[in-house]
Amino acid sequence: MTDKEQPKTLYFTHFFSLLGKGTVYFFEDLGKYFSIIWWMLVNSRNAKEYSRNIFQQMVTIGNNSIPIVLFVSTFVGMVTAVQSSYQLYDWIPRTVVGALVTKSVLLELTPLLTALVLAGKVGATITAELGTMRVTEQIDALEALAFDPISFLITPRVIAGILMFPILVVFGDLLAILGGMFGASAIAGISNDAFIEGMKNSFETWDAVFGIIKAVFFGYIITSVACYQGFKVQGGSEGVGKATMNTVVITSLAVVVMDFILASVLL
Repeated sequence: MTDKEQPKTLYFTHFFSLLGKGTVYFFEDLGKYFSIIWWMLVNSRNAKEYSRNIFQQMVTIGNNSIPIVLFVSTFVGMVTAVQSSYQLYDWIPRTVVGALVTKSVLLELTPLLTALVLAGKVGATITAELGTMRVTEQIDALEALAFDPISFLITPRVIAGILMFPILVVFGDLLAILGGMFGASAIAGISNDAFIEGMKNSFETWDAVFGIIKAVFFGYIITSVACYQGFKVQGGSEGVGKATMNTVVITSLAVVVMDFILASVLL
């Protein structure tokens, strides 16, 4: 082997070594994640003992997230109306803007953007809470007291996410449509009557149901991944910060992928 060939060989060896380690870590993490989910499902009856935790998490995840969801949804509707009227202004009837806003908001924009926003807010909060409990040995104390930490800490958060995300999306849909109506009227000069007519002509019940189905999956993904990341934290406060960052990145990517899968299967 010549001196020129040796660095190339070392480079490829290092590359495949990192690739192999990354693959092993990925499947190891995936296996641990599904083992927690399996334990949660098998012992779901234990969650009845901690039903108070479910309601507490519903307040934390749902009620505390309403302001940011409504703010984002309102401006999403306004931007969609303004952009639609700007791009299609010269060759469409005024009623089409209402139809475009309604379809875009119900099918895609509100569920997806709500999930991405809550991936940062809810996901990071859950990971930080559980991660702090892990590094301060509170979870170990629960196990020592014969509590099931998965049923006590993870199951209530996942159930609350599955229940509250669809409700947040419904509120977001309403505010986004109202925001779109305001934007179309104030900026594009489209009357409310024309907007509502287009909305009525294009509305289908399945559009709203599909957005709610998305919210159920997104709520599960965000809360379950956040719980897993927090539950397995190691390394003190630095580990909590790293796990929180991983939660935001992983859940955001998982939400986008799931959005594509659901659209491909159900539409």
